[in-house]
Amino acid sequence: MRLSVRSICVTALALILTAASAEGQMAKRVEVTGKAAGTGVKAADEAKLDAKRNAVEQACGLYINAQSETENFKLVKDRILGQAGGYIREFKVVKEWQEGDISYCTIEAVVSVADFERDWALFAQVKEDEGNPRCVIVITEDNDVDDLKPSEANGICQSKLENFFLSKDVQLMDKGVTEDVRGRDLELAAINEDINKMAAVAAAFKADVLVFGRAEAKGGGSVSIGGRDAYRWDITLTVRAVQADSARILASNVYRPRKPHMTTSAACGDDAFARLTDEVAPEVLKDIGEAWRKRATVSRTCRVFWQSCSRKQFKAIQAHLADVRGVERGKEGVKLRELVNDVVESEVSWKYDLNLLADTIEDMEVDGMTFEVVEQSANRLDVRVVQGE
Repeated sequence: MRLSVRSICVTALALILTAASAEGQMAKRVEVTGKAAGTGVKAADEAKLDAKRNAVEQACGLYINAQSETENFKLVKDRILGQAGGYIREFKVVKEWQEGDISYCTIEAVVSVADFERDWALFAQVKEDEGNPRCVIVITEDNDVDDLKPSEANGICQSKLENFFLSKDVQLMDKGVTEDVRGRDLELAAINEDINKMAAVAAAFKADVLVFGRAEAKGGGSVSIGGRDAYRWDITLTVRAVQADSARILASNVYRPRKPHMTTSAACGDDAFARLTDEVAPEVLKDIGEAWRKRATVSRTCRVFWQSCSRKQFKAIQAHLADVRGVERGKEGVKLRELVNDVVESEVSWKYDLNLLADTIEDMEVDGMTFEVVEQSANRLDVRVVQGE
């Protein structure tokens, strides 16, 4: 069949129009204004960046609002819009000006809606599956490290951190269920800083992350102000986040108030701890969240326990897993850590989530062996090795 030049041209034009229509559906053109405090070059750049963020938010606003009505996507939204420039295919500055101490910038931008929605879905899934771990919090307090009195748990810092985490939709284990054990094993382990013991107790609560720390006040001497003595106190809050099923430290940091605590009383008082916790709680949650998301979105080391498994059998399993997609570094990515009573403890360097590793193991058949996952936690699998007849 021969096509005329006319029919070829018509077909080509139809394809171009179809592509243009699809392109229009995946991108939106908007004109928006951004602003920033100041009138210098830096303020002008910040106003331009603000305009880019506003362009993405305006172009994708219906999608953002639809999702936000049904789920708490604030963290996802902030992260997505923080890289707003990546969704702008092209833009031009329409106008730049200053009013008083404020710089303004108006841009016309073409925003890639398809890329935005793809990344939104990706980050939202990470937050839903991995970014919101179940937590147990225990903070010990010592309002004067020089008075030789022992520190105590379940005080003002712990209460305020728990309330802040809850206000941000972090899952905390039911305090009514854990209170009895918290009053004994967990608090004693926290006072003694026994990380393995704390992690074991937290794992018994089915928690993914243990958040523990120590708030301390140390006297810094006194000064005379207007004929009255004022006492200076150095207040610190040390917080660590530990993965419950492995006792691995995810985050560790020391937080201090922006201004030294001064009081006319010789005693520090709970108000100092209360103000410190109110001030640093957002930063504590951010640090823990970032550590957890990093663990969730990059390759991780998963602990896999193989029951009824000899060393020879594990070497066959290791050789098989070394060639599995998702296992990093070949045999080096599947290490035997311990063998006791026919139970092999191993570590697997894995690129994806733990559910996929569990599915991969259950689908394997190695030298007549099949495998059944009998227990699974946030970063650990217990696998029964079944020897074929």
